[in-house]
Amino acid sequence: MKRSKIAPFRLDPNPNSIDPDALLKLCSEDGFQQFIDVLDRAVIVLDEEHRILALNKAAEATTGIHRSVACGVSVEVMSARSRVDLKPLASGHTIGHRSLMLRLRDESGEVPASLHVLARAGMPCISLALLHLPATGTARPKTAETRPLLRSDTLPLYQSRLEPLIELGVRAFQARRRILLLGETGVGKTTLVMQMHRQAIGVDRPFVHVNCSSISETLFEAEMFGYERGAFTGALASGKPGFIEAASGGTLFLDEIGDMPRSQQAKLLKFLEDGCIQPVGGVRQKAVDVFVVCATNRDLAEDVRERCFREDLYYRIAMIPLTVPPLREYREELPGLIDTMVANLNLTRRCRLVLSQDCRRLMVEHSYPGNMRELIGIIGRLDLLADEVAGVEHLPPQMVSGLRGEPLQAPPSLDDDEDAVVGQPLKTRVKAYERRLIENALRAAPSKRQAARALGIDIASLLRKLQE
Repeated sequence: MKRSKIAPFRLDPNPNSIDPDALLKLCSEDGFQQFIDVLDRAVIVLDEEHRILALNKAAEATTGIHRSVACGVSVEVMSARSRVDLKPLASGHTIGHRSLMLRLRDESGEVPASLHVLARAGMPCISLALLHLPATGTARPKTAETRPLLRSDTLPLYQSRLEPLIELGVRAFQARRRILLLGETGVGKTTLVMQMHRQAIGVDRPFVHVNCSSISETLFEAEMFGYERGAFTGALASGKPGFIEAASGGTLFLDEIGDMPRSQQAKLLKFLEDGCIQPVGGVRQKAVDVFVVCATNRDLAEDVRERCFREDLYYRIAMIPLTVPPLREYREELPGLIDTMVANLNLTRRCRLVLSQDCRRLMVEHSYPGNMRELIGIIGRLDLLADEVAGVEHLPPQMVSGLRGEPLQAPPSLDDDEDAVVGQPLKTRVKAYERRLIENALRAAPSKRQAARALGIDIASLLRKLQE
């Protein structure tokens, strides 16, 4: 370890006992990171612009953020990706020491912290934050049985390409302009909306995520608008608030809005126009203050032309349409994204996971038709199957086909399974033939978008046919 030639300092509640210049110089020393990594308390060092200069392993485990992502980034930006709300660390400009509590994102409690704001020539220039670990002990490796599942909304999002999109979304939130997120399935639309919500409104406000495709048409009105006591057989005696009322004061995220039954679209349009709901069985309307964000993987403009979606509702929800690009369109950032996800995975592993050269190459070259959802699934697979080194044998079979000159499996003939539909109605036979055409196109094309192009249809039509 390189020996430091500067004067040592000790962590003391008295801010005058720490030389800020010495601390800044020490941060650049080779052995500083190794020193703070052995500390049990989480340590985060901020500069005068509240950018993260350094953090130790305990801070990585507490926040869920790897230092390769955090260093050089403002604490406000990193707070949206952290398991802990770090914004209070940037709110203190008063020189000295103070204690504060940082809220955990999963609402399971708070993390006590102490913040030392140091000064040079009378101006605050550096902050030293010390955090106690949560009671769950996230700094210690957990067993495979107790480690949490990988989720797209808990993993850091690689944002260099998406940052302008998020910034525009936050501005739309603050200006109360409705957002319509467009993009293929699995691109991370939910993650983006949650980050916009956190940055524009904050974690204290409610965030209600509704998947419109999962609600039956008969229950849609009761689930969305709620119902009063005795509204129908089986109703709760006390009644029940709907999704809209549950999101009051916060954000209502209507995912898969294109799958909303047309018979119910007029009722949603009425709420968007006047901000009032009328529960099922009720006679009075309620005013609800909620910000509505919608998302879909369908081509709503085409659905409007085909009269599958109301034109007036489309213009109500699409004030600010934002298209989330698929993962393959920012392939140059894929290596960094993979490394970041593996680094965050290693925070809770007993043995550090390392990708072999061939495994990493295949992951970088893959087209990811399932986008971020597929990548998260692959990382979860490697975590389960590999001990220390993840090799090609741990990847899904479809990613390994073609390696070392192995031929890809030939697609089946269109005549396959013909006997299965003989005697069936014409509509059934046409659908079966259409399904085989789509499956063949998907096998031959590197992506769903190119398969749709080969079939002469748009991507939204292809996705809709796959769901049928």
